[in-house]
Amino acid sequence: MMEQYQHLKAKVGDALLFFRMGDFYELFQDDALVASKALNIALTARNKQQDDPIPMCGVPIHSAESYIDRLLQQDFKVAIAEQLEDPSQAEGLVKRDIVRVITPGTVISSTILAPKEHNFLASIAVTPGGAGFAYVDVSTGTFAVTSWESPDWQQALYREYTRVQPREVLFPEPLEISLDIMQSTSDTFSATLQPWAAHYFHLERAYRTLTQQFAVRSLEGFGCEGHPLGIAAAGALVAYVHETQHNTMTHLNGLRLYSTGDFMVLDETTRRHLELTYSPVSQGRAGSLLALIDCTLTAMGGRLLRQWLSQPLCQLQALQERQEAVAELVEQSSRRARLRQALDTLSDFERTLSRLALGTVTPRELIALCRSIGRLPAIEAELRACSSLVLTTLAAQWDSLRDLADLIANAIVDDPPATLRDGQVIRSGYHTELEALREQGASGTAWLNHFEVQERQRTGIPSLRIGFNKVFGYYLEVRKAHLSQVPAEYLRKQTLVHAERFITPALKDREVHMLRAAEEALSLERRLYEALQCQLAQHLHRIQQMAQILSQLDGLAALAEVAVARQYCRPTLDDSDILAITDGRHAVLETMCQEERFVPNDTFLDCERRQILLLTGPNMAGKSTYMRQVALIVILAQIGSFVPARSAHIGLVDRVFTRVGAQDMLGKGQSTFMVEMTETANILHNVSARSLVLLDEIGRGTSTYDGISIAWAVIEYLHTHGDLRPRTLFATHYHELTALAASLVRVHNYSAAVQERGDKVLFLRRILPGSADRSYGIQVARLAGLPVPVLQRAQQLLTHFESSSSPSGVASGKRRMAPQITPGFQPGSQLSLFEPLMTQLLHELRSLDLANLSPSEVVTTLTELQQKARRLP
Repeated sequence: MMEQYQHLKAKVGDALLFFRMGDFYELFQDDALVASKALNIALTARNKQQDDPIPMCGVPIHSAESYIDRLLQQDFKVAIAEQLEDPSQAEGLVKRDIVRVITPGTVISSTILAPKEHNFLASIAVTPGGAGFAYVDVSTGTFAVTSWESPDWQQALYREYTRVQPREVLFPEPLEISLDIMQSTSDTFSATLQPWAAHYFHLERAYRTLTQQFAVRSLEGFGCEGHPLGIAAAGALVAYVHETQHNTMTHLNGLRLYSTGDFMVLDETTRRHLELTYSPVSQGRAGSLLALIDCTLTAMGGRLLRQWLSQPLCQLQALQERQEAVAELVEQSSRRARLRQALDTLSDFERTLSRLALGTVTPRELIALCRSIGRLPAIEAELRACSSLVLTTLAAQWDSLRDLADLIANAIVDDPPATLRDGQVIRSGYHTELEALREQGASGTAWLNHFEVQERQRTGIPSLRIGFNKVFGYYLEVRKAHLSQVPAEYLRKQTLVHAERFITPALKDREVHMLRAAEEALSLERRLYEALQCQLAQHLHRIQQMAQILSQLDGLAALAEVAVARQYCRPTLDDSDILAITDGRHAVLETMCQEERFVPNDTFLDCERRQILLLTGPNMAGKSTYMRQVALIVILAQIGSFVPARSAHIGLVDRVFTRVGAQDMLGKGQSTFMVEMTETANILHNVSARSLVLLDEIGRGTSTYDGISIAWAVIEYLHTHGDLRPRTLFATHYHELTALAASLVRVHNYSAAVQERGDKVLFLRRILPGSADRSYGIQVARLAGLPVPVLQRAQQLLTHFESSSSPSGVASGKRRMAPQITPGFQPGSQLSLFEPLMTQLLHELRSLDLANLSPSEVVTTLTELQQKARRLP
């Protein structure tokens, strides 16, 4: 047996081998050492009496999936070696072979996977000038590919990689080009990097793999011709799936080629800042935009809605068609309610069909599918009454699947057991031979009941009963108080504390007949069930098509439900550069406001007159919330949703950029300021005329002069560089920047309104025209609970600074006096507040290149330096 194990282990390499032995999966040798530690289960040994016992551990088959899941979460792979014949009928060693290798990206078990999340396996093919990226969800049949051949392909690949969030990624080995994703880390997901032999990525082989998978002569029908890198990535992916699943995976019968240019670009930074699908507060989806809008009632609808949110549309016609469908469901409230009531009872068609393709679908899953198909007529009736283009198109593609439901209902009992090995799965009357075998079993049970009564009467033993276990089979049990009455022909088989167990020739003869009939019945049930699976598998494409229709319908109805429940409006969408929102609200935060009502705000941006809104005002006054809510409204509009506002007019946005928050990346050796500058550089290099840019507190992580200079230059660049003119919201505490509105015609000052009440401040949460005259930092510090002495000293220093000049170095016209030293302060214990200003002045003086300055430039420069010097104490 160990030779068989060693042979199978050699076939699976670094995967942990689950070796089927009866009702357990056993692991041996090094695999046992690793698995026992990873799973925290007992480690024992085989051949303990020998000098070199073999380490072993095991898990029960009925709970194996939970153990496999724990191993996958630790990035292990698991190979399953099943028994290919009944041990009772095997001649010699039971035949075994590898039936599947389960990797993080090839999981199909419903008990392991999150219902509303995809589990993607991805593949990357690269050359010096481009990349192909393909991904598949083996559990649903979703299969897509894209490619890039441009100088910025690394950035495009990284963005798509972080959007898809694969669980496992294949890359050619050896990898001749360094990829950013190999060093990437993320708070929201982690991927197992899996090297895969380079020859699988060769174009000719990959092309052949795909045409064989789809049973076609060319890939022209999928639009893939002319995309060699995409073909390479997709072909290598299919080869890996075949290799690990030991199956042709017939539900992978289509490949969607897409261009990332058809969708709004949302990079990892933007998704993180806007908390689209993940909230760092909850460490999950709770508190995210997805959690708010996901009113879907089916798992497949939930997965589709997540995809829509990760890929907002940039194609106006498709967007307007989806919006029209949502609008119809908003208006038809009764129809929407009936649709959702019917959808609420549906099982997960997509994941059922994947297990059907693999031959692992359970009887209960098939009955759930059958009952779900029974609900389709009610959905169809409502759908055919709709008039919008998207909904009428779905109705035209409708398939009742009634014939498949009849196949299942005729074959399987209404309430089947959890697994096929429990028997009694096939309905009575379905198969003549099975009925005969079951009658034999029933007659045997009747014989046992009669025999038990007969023996009680014959022996006079009232406690006599017939029992059964897997070791001894059927037996007669007699309590020890009646052992003296046991007939001589009874053969003792087992002694218990309070009873003895016996057998008789007649009982054993009947047992042989009954067990043979039961085994034959179970074997026939298995064959009939497998035949049913094969019949159903011929119609996988039909089930898949209906899954896509139902998921779209569920996603659209969910958006309509949210729109009604939250009182959203239907936005106007067009190709203009206008972004006009009346009484806009933050979709997520408005649902969390318990102590105060959420205050709505207006927004107007365009590229001609009001391109950049410069926001000033104190912390906690609502600037960041305002910026985020504008971005969320745009994103919601471009997935076809209604939006949280009284009205909205949105000219399509091709990309949303954000630089908000202060998440340090210290693990990468990057400070807050370095991250801020990196993200700002990314924005300035990639911004377009249709982009929406959100910049919050640029320059705050360095000295005041540096910060103001950088922020000032960024605003000028966004305003004047070429013909880009991206719509921009720029929040700052540098009040000096408000002067830009006087010289840059498309910059407008706005501020977060506050109301002073003595030494306290009330945040009104309103964003109004005009600049703020102060930051109210001390009032915010008071709300945060700083000690009173600190607040008093801060107020003293603030009064001094305001009476002379601002700490940013802008003179007020009065000579600055050194601030009074606080009692107990030791002079020289730290650097003066103004020493950095002197250092900077000296640096500027040393850096002057007088030989290359004109006389007028020399005069101007020296005048500026003199003014700075006079402001020093």
